[in-house]
Amino acid sequence: MGEELARQYRGLVIFGPFEPVDPQEISALERVIGQAIPPAYRAFLDVANGGTLPYSVRVPPGPQSEPISFSDLYRLGRDRHGEYGWGTLLGEYRRLPQSWLAGHLPVATLLPVARTGGGDLVFVDLARDRYGQVLGFIHGLPGWTGLATSDMSGVLADDFDAYLDGLYIDPDLAEDVWSDNAHQDPADPWRRVIEHWLDGGLPGWRGQPWAAR
Repeated sequence: MGEELARQYRGLVIFGPFEPVDPQEISALERVIGQAIPPAYRAFLDVANGGTLPYSVRVPPGPQSEPISFSDLYRLGRDRHGEYGWGTLLGEYRRLPQSWLAGHLPVATLLPVARTGGGDLVFVDLARDRYGQVLGFIHGLPGWTGLATSDMSGVLADDFDAYLDGLYIDPDLAEDVWSDNAHQDPADPWRRVIEHWLDGGLPGWRGQPWAAR
């Protein structure tokens, strides 16, 4: 049986493949973090565990923000070696206090849940007075990029549902993804997933010059 290519959640298309949620792994994570996983994020895991979230959010909120795609979701459970390695929720949570971020953020209360290809991170806060809030952190970049040169962080949403509801398809990302898949046969299942993603999140994309290439 082939891998599931995509699922839908709160109007978003999540790219597969996906991994089942093992109740024992839920318990293992909750024992380590010392409390239940925030409900909105827990519900998201049931649908999207192991998948990819191809959307963007602006970090930090406000006029100086930049579009960031925290598309690489950390997964519940173990890696292919049977360990809590890179990309696993428990592994990333355990390593965070020893990372350089420990000097910049209150990492004791943060559960890292996703990242960009450049290592920017999004967290769910576990602190009692901020329980369930979503926090974003991005690294400063060299001046020649024209982007922010200082590290930035900020609260992105009061809970994970609100975070998801604020996501959007960045046009530059849409162009890149389409250019990688436009050569596929129109009946190809993966191309149809991409079209469904674009139709739902970027109305009018078919009229863009890059869509006709």
